[in-house]
Amino acid sequence: MTIISFILGFISTKLFMGFFKGMLVQSGIVRQNYMGTMIPVGMGLVFLPYIIVNACIATYFFDEKLVPYYVLGVIAMSLAGVVDDLVGDRSSSGFKGHFKALFKGTLTTGAFKALFGGAVAFLISLSFTKDIGEIILNTLLIALATNFFNLLDLRPGRALKVYSACCIPVLILSSEISRLLLGGMLASALAYFWDDIKARTMMGDSGSNVLGASIGIIAAYEFGMWTKTALLIALILVHAVSEKYSITKIIENNRLLNYIDRLGR
Repeated sequence: MTIISFILGFISTKLFMGFFKGMLVQSGIVRQNYMGTMIPVGMGLVFLPYIIVNACIATYFFDEKLVPYYVLGVIAMSLAGVVDDLVGDRSSSGFKGHFKALFKGTLTTGAFKALFGGAVAFLISLSFTKDIGEIILNTLLIALATNFFNLLDLRPGRALKVYSACCIPVLILSSEISRLLLGGMLASALAYFWDDIKARTMMGDSGSNVLGASIGIIAAYEFGMWTKTALLIALILVHAVSEKYSITKIIENNRLLNYIDRLGR
């Protein structure tokens, strides 16, 4: 089933891409990328159709409460990203900047994403366990995993490369239902990869949020407390570093990371 889902996800996403790109261009939803070129933004929406199709397949073959909460979480996070793609204000950056603006009475799209995403992550966590400690752990894990790929999505292909690498161990260690859901999402990401790395379109927050939420939810559902704690610590460290330093500059200053980052562009 995972192999079938993967094949369907790749093919269907490839077929949808032209329609979504045309829709964004026709609607004037374009933005200047890091090279100064105006390209469609919000192409992460192309992931949503197969997420629904894959959820239908999973629901038919498995009786698991994970499926509806997975779909709810991924789509909700994507729609929060759409808000930022359409009307995002870049005057504030990082958690510190967004919440500093909020305390001064200004709601930025970044603060909205953080608050809304945290609430969605909390709801999903409640579906897995009623232990308060694990609920908090799962909430933080899902929320920070979602934002992690947002931090990475500043250069073509970067977020998708990291996502693909992260999916491999999660898929190996997960149950069949999780492999079906995450495998389908990985297939969609790989189908879109070439357009992203060649800077023809930007998936935007509507896409990077999907990447982070999909793997964050599966990790929260599948892994034990110690593994999730280790992942959360790693995510907190990355976010703490990103508040003070540029992730892009860190990568550019490391020969190996820079080579991997630029590979394929």
